[in-house]
Amino acid sequence: MKAKDKVLIKNLAATAEVVNTINGGMAAPQISVYKGKIEWTINAKVPGVSPENLKLEVKDNELFIFQMIQNGFSKMEIPYMLIMINLSNRVEYDAITAEYEDGELFIVLPIDELSDGFFREIEIVKK
Repeated sequence: MKAKDKVLIKNLAATAEVVNTINGGMAAPQISVYKGKIEWTINAKVPGVSPENLKLEVKDNELFIFQMIQNGFSKMEIPYMLIMINLSNRVEYDAITAEYEDGELFIVLPIDELSDGFFREIEIVKK
C-alpha cells in the first residue's frame, strides 16, 4: 500500500468518526494508561464530548468515565459509560485529580507504595 493511500484511509476514518458523532452516534474514547511508581496517569481523548458532559466516578477498585446525555423527552441527563478501568488497591482514592485541556482528559491517580489495601475498623454501636 502506498503512503498516499495510508494517509487517505486514516483521514477517511477520522472523518467517519466525526460524522458518526455529529449524527448522534458515539465515538470510542482513546485511552492511554501510564503506570509509574508514584502515580498512574490516564489520558482520555473523547471526540465530540465537551468537558461539561463528562463525569468521573470511583467505586470500589474501578474508575468509570461517563458521558452525560440529555434525554430527548425530558431535561434529565442519562450517564453513558464510556470506559471502566480497574485500579490498584494502592491508589490514594481521595487524592485523584482530573483536568481537561485541548480536547483531552488527564486523570492522575497517586500511588501509596506503603499501602497494601484499604482497611477501616467499624465501630459496633450498642442499642
